[in-house]
Amino acid sequence: GTLQKGDILIAGQQYGRVRQLLDDNRSIINAAGPSTPVEVLGLSGTTLSGDVVQRMTDEKKARNIAMQRQGKFRISQLNEKDVNKLDNLFNQMDDASTTQLKIILKSDTFGTCEAISESLKKLSNESVNIRVVYSGVGAISESDINLAIASEAIVIGFNVRADSVAKKHAQNEKVEIHYYNIIYDMITHVKSAMTGMIEPRYEDKIIGQAEVKEVFRSSKFGSIAGCMVIEGKIKRQADIRVIRDSTVIFTGRVESLRRFQNDADEVKETQECGIGIKDYKDIKPGDIIEASIREKVAIIV
Repeated sequence: GTLQKGDILIAGQQYGRVRQLLDDNRSIINAAGPSTPVEVLGLSGTTLSGDVVQRMTDEKKARNIAMQRQGKFRISQLNEKDVNKLDNLFNQMDDASTTQLKIILKSDTFGTCEAISESLKKLSNESVNIRVVYSGVGAISESDINLAIASEAIVIGFNVRADSVAKKHAQNEKVEIHYYNIIYDMITHVKSAMTGMIEPRYEDKIIGQAEVKEVFRSSKFGSIAGCMVIEGKIKRQADIRVIRDSTVIFTGRVESLRRFQNDADEVKETQECGIGIKDYKDIKPGDIIEASIREKVAIIV
């Protein structure tokens, strides 16, 4: 058949509408016939090699099928891990002091995900066994939180964030979500938790998020993001991350913060503001600006 811009597709556990087709020269095309290699933009997430791509007529039906496949995949992984756990039951009984730290890992790329997963597993020792229950690419979803509840795991997001439904579900069910953008910080944090270290350390604490509505140009500060604060508050000189499609694309600092025409120290939820980001010009409407501060905390296992 012929693949066209606007077609609804399902590919393995992902779905979406074709927003753009690129040929092998990375030129934009409107349709691709049989035996034509193309890059497809518009799917909900990263597909796996070997996934079959099918055209659908109903986007809602495609989404439901993709969600069912994701659920079955997660359940099969959990069941497989449970079988392994049962097989090793007598070995575990020999060493009742061993504790399991179960982790669900989501990252922005497959390569990073695999590297982090292997690094975490290598941290296991005689007292604490690190078990990656599930690892995948893309935003943290509601099904990830459900799996965390079922397996009593913590959730780690590397350069990705939880979507709004997943975030609310995690808060209601008291599921821990930890965000990182530096592998060393993540490994250090997990190692500290494993060894029960309680001395103070510094950690990024998310204090708020703002959604970019418009982008303005300033002769003094360059690109200024006209924003609505949708959660918490944004503070002057806070560390920020620019999030696009649930993926962190830039990390930096707030350079200017204005409320109407006046400088502001902080802007609270539901209020509008203008945010200038130091050394970053590629801000776009729809981006999320996440603000955080460095805070001294104590880790307690």
